[in-house]
Amino acid sequence: MNRSFTCLTISALAAICSATAAFAQSDFYIRSQYSNGTFTGFHEILTEQKKGYHQASYCDRVFWVSSGTVIWTEEQNAAGRTLVLEENDGKSRTIVCKDNDAFATLEDLGLSKAELAKIRAENEPLDMKSSRLRTIRDAFKQYK
Repeated sequence: MNRSFTCLTISALAAICSATAAFAQSDFYIRSQYSNGTFTGFHEILTEQKKGYHQASYCDRVFWVSSGTVIWTEEQNAAGRTLVLEENDGKSRTIVCKDNDAFATLEDLGLSKAELAKIRAENEPLDMKSSRLRTIRDAFKQYK
């Protein structure tokens, strides 16, 4: 009986410790904002490798990012928005990097020319003239 209670206690403590370790992990986000600080959008980036993600370095730290995130940061940077890399531990947000020049471009990911061309082609903006949503929006313009 005593042995069973000890085993149960040890198992419970191990579960609590592993749950606490999981909650202590931080999430990392690239946030875009206008020059006045107004938030425009964000993308989460990872600290561990994931299939389909690429290794990128931001302010001397290694992260894993999707090609879509990299294209988004290129677009935000080209539009003159400020990019901020922040760490969110659930209790607070800490800015890790504020240097727009430190954010990776697709060319920085070490992909072949064919891979770069494919990714860029897949992420080209839709032709707004043929967009179904634009047609619907235009139909309801008079009701503003």
